[in-house]
Amino acid sequence: MTRYRELVGLGGGSVVYEYTSSIPHDREIFREAVLVLSAHLLHLRERGLIPGEAACRLAEALREALARGPGLLEGGYEDVWEALEDWLQRRAGEAAGFLPLGRSRNDHVSAALRLYSLRMLAELLRWLVEARRALLEAAGRLEGVPVLFHTHSQPSQLATLDCLLLAWEESLASSFQLASAAAGLVDRSPLGASAGAGTLAPLEPGRLAWLLGFREAIVNPLYAAGSRFDVSAAAAAAALFLVEASRIAEDLMLYSSPYVGAARLPEEHVATSSVMPHKRNPATLEVLRARAARAVGLLAGLLSVQKGLPSGYSLDLQEANPLLYMVLRDAAEAAWLLADLLPRVEWSRERLEELAERYMAWGAELAEALALKTGRPFREAYAEAAAAIREGRAGELLKSLGYASPFELVAARSTGCRPGAGRAEALQRLERDAAEAERLYSRVVGSMQRLLEKLGEVAAECRG
Repeated sequence: MTRYRELVGLGGGSVVYEYTSSIPHDREIFREAVLVLSAHLLHLRERGLIPGEAACRLAEALREALARGPGLLEGGYEDVWEALEDWLQRRAGEAAGFLPLGRSRNDHVSAALRLYSLRMLAELLRWLVEARRALLEAAGRLEGVPVLFHTHSQPSQLATLDCLLLAWEESLASSFQLASAAAGLVDRSPLGASAGAGTLAPLEPGRLAWLLGFREAIVNPLYAAGSRFDVSAAAAAAALFLVEASRIAEDLMLYSSPYVGAARLPEEHVATSSVMPHKRNPATLEVLRARAARAVGLLAGLLSVQKGLPSGYSLDLQEANPLLYMVLRDAAEAAWLLADLLPRVEWSRERLEELAERYMAWGAELAEALALKTGRPFREAYAEAAAAIREGRAGELLKSLGYASPFELVAARSTGCRPGAGRAEALQRLERDAAEAERLYSRVVGSMQRLLEKLGEVAAECRG
């Protein structure tokens, strides 16, 4: 068994392995770790830094590692890198000794984290597009259906359901833009940085970046190997999306509550009680809401681990990795959940109309209409509208201003919630973002396929 501490003459080690090993959570980036090693191997071969026979034997072993998956990781190692190196030595013998040239765990784990983050962001962006598409389709179908908006959990203004759905879509569009910007930061290769100052081996960082599918290479090696800023930006974007998603979830739980009865959640997203058979619990939305709360804590933990660390790699950063994995995974799953749920929510037009007629939520518009039609100061019109509402004369005042109903009044808005307002622009924005998401996803998938094909070609040289 190859252990780094034994190679340099350190004795003991049980405490180190038991207390500091990252093997349990390194399984999350096992695939990325093997891909990073594969790109490094291919580049060593391109540069003539490894014998052909050794290269093909290692390529075959790495292909086997990918096929077997993280299950091959065993305890007794510091991390996935030490475990893989020992596994490769057992599979390929002395050939494995060529692979560590020009690399360090520092730049390789940074690359694996970036690959993982980029993959999860690509998934998040794709599902955000689908969730937004569902909202825009529903907004077109439900245009003009009245709905009460709230401030301070009280009815505030009478609006339309399409305006509410477009608000949700815009929050997801902002989430998309933030995640896309984070992807741009993550999409850079740290390979060639070695431990943090570079390597004597004649490597080409740009070529290594291309082999792994990164957009470009990071120039400064200390930042490349020791910083977690870029992947933390991805985590921040994921956490902010989850917070927005939790607000959508809360709205849906409110509207679907039997006390409101304006929406019905699809059966696939509800659960029942073990003792109360009448229950339709909004199970998936409750879990989403909880994970959003957890994401805030995960992000705080991720940043706290980094706060005050000196430049360069410290093992503290290892403890931040599972926090990163969880928040990115939760975000991608939440976007998938919304994309699955939103197209199937059933809205009750009759119930929404009933609620709109029952509760006063057009006082602001009544005061504005009075001020605009009479030329009086708004505060004076506000006081008169308040008196009319208090005395039960609001309908009478409304008709005196020439409006047949509150719905006609709010439809006269110059800005904000008007039937169909903003949907065309949102559709254009969605199509632009959909194309961007598909380009990123295709590049992530395509570059991995290309890498594996090249690895297969090298492995075949031994068999040939």
